[in-house]
Amino acid sequence: MTRFSTCTLIAVFVLALLAPSAFAVDGTVLINQSTITNGLTGCPTGGHFPIVVCQSGSYRLSSNLTVPDAVTDAIDVTADNVTIDLNGFSILGPTVCTVTSFGVVGTCAPTGIGKGIASLNASIVVVNGQIKGMGSFGIGLIGSKSRVQNILATNNGAAGIVVANSSLVSSCTATFNGGVGIAVSDQSVLTGNIVSNNTDDGIHAGTAAVISGNSATSNGAIGIHPGCPSLISANLAVGNFIDSIRTVGSGCVLVNNAAQ
Repeated sequence: MTRFSTCTLIAVFVLALLAPSAFAVDGTVLINQSTITNGLTGCPTGGHFPIVVCQSGSYRLSSNLTVPDAVTDAIDVTADNVTIDLNGFSILGPTVCTVTSFGVVGTCAPTGIGKGIASLNASIVVVNGQIKGMGSFGIGLIGSKSRVQNILATNNGAAGIVVANSSLVSSCTATFNGGVGIAVSDQSVLTGNIVSNNTDDGIHAGTAAVISGNSATSNGAIGIHPGCPSLISANLAVGNFIDSIRTVGSGCVLVNNAAQ
């Protein structure tokens, strides 16, 4: 081997050691604004949003993500069993919602089909950060058995957080969105959430839901709006434009709620 080629190999090796890793120390895959250039390993990429997560596993933001328009998703998940930790960072879009004299969102602009995190797959987990200014939903998880925790969803053109059946939404805040604050399908659990000043219902739930320890205030329609049978306990629901708590069907159990 020539001296030139030996030096070249050493240089390449050193550069590889110094290059930013796509993995955290614990093996979690890192996502940041530059991920749109090359995409994630093995997943489709066009050099632009959305970032496609096509393999099961754990992912973590290492910077904010800024989406250029209201019709583009930030992250699309196309595999089951994916965890996305926003790690205290934000997914940001261009939409801004304005508030009426009643204290709820009147209009949001620009609006479109863009979502912060979207998936049709099952067992998706999203935690620990903010999703703001998307053209449509902040989070839209249409597969079952998902979990959303410690998320602030605000100023999104439609709903803040939407999840399908048998899911958990806890310790989230959904405020100043142009639709429902939090919407869940059947057999889901909502606990410890704050929903306020949204255009539509604060919390909208399917049947067989457990809705406990939430605060739903100053929303443009109904504070808590579940299908029955469901358990609605220890919630605060005040100052909502149409009603505080309104159930649909029969068999709901309401215990120790503060509603007016």
